[in-house]
Amino acid sequence: MTNDTNEIEFMTGETDFDKAAAILRERWPNIRLLNVTAGTDGSRAYYGPLRVVEPGCSRGGVIETTGAGDTFCACVLNYVLEHGLDGLGEAELHEMLRFANTAAYLVTTKRGAIRSMPERAAVEALLPA
Repeated sequence: MTNDTNEIEFMTGETDFDKAAAILRERWPNIRLLNVTAGTDGSRAYYGPLRVVEPGCSRGGVIETTGAGDTFCACVLNYVLEHGLDGLGEAELHEMLRFANTAAYLVTTKRGAIRSMPERAAVEALLPA
């Protein structure tokens, strides 16, 4: 695995995110929500027939990426715990991804993972109105 190989490519051998997501969903048909992250390029959510793409939050000042993926996943899990997994629509998926992308970006602006975890208010302050 080279440095430019991402996890979804490692798992599926596919560089196209949509094709890779289809492979994973075929392998594990019980997956209800599948998210794919692409760093500054944003993220995608696949939920039922929906495919939602949300641009990344990139305002510069990235120091290191340690903890960004964990933060993204934690934010998605928190969203699902607060809103449930049933009946999510495009608006909810965009909201979920936007928050998770922004929180993951904030983590990259500081050193270390635990110390750089943002509070909800810090994430919300960066979200577009």
